[in-house]
Amino acid sequence: MVTRIIERVERAALSPAQGHAVHEYPEQPLKEVHESPYRIIYAFSEDEFRVVTVVHFKQQLEKKRLSRR
Repeated sequence: MVTRIIERVERAALSPAQGHAVHEYPEQPLKEVHESPYRIIYAFSEDEFRVVTVVHFKQQLEKKRLSRR
């Protein structure tokens, strides 16, 4: 599973705009992609791609998990 998540992150990093908005927090500049049963939440800019968190579909996405550490 870890290998699949890493591969999915690598694909997302190649085309980060292809992810979709995080529906719980549309005001946040975040995107997400899925590698079932996980959601990979990330932020990106022209210079950076950063995974913010990885959560199971059954987990509630809490805003505190989105803060930069």
